[in-house]
Amino acid sequence: YYYYEGSSLFMGDLNFDGVINVIDIVTMVNGILSNSFDPNVFEVADLNGDGVINVIDIVSLVNLIIS
Repeated sequence: YYYYEGSSLFMGDLNFDGVINVIDIVTMVNGILSNSFDPNVFEVADLNGDGVINVIDIVSLVNLIIS
């Protein structure tokens, strides 16, 4: 997992717990399948900044975690 400290929103931390891990991936997949994202979650889930949350963002999140 990827851990950071701070009070700002961080790309990829979809549940805002300060840790970027598989829970954030599950949250992203669930949001994509239900087609519903809170505006704050959308902001940190759109990892490539194209205005759409899709499989490319999932791959980016996985790469962020394993890098």
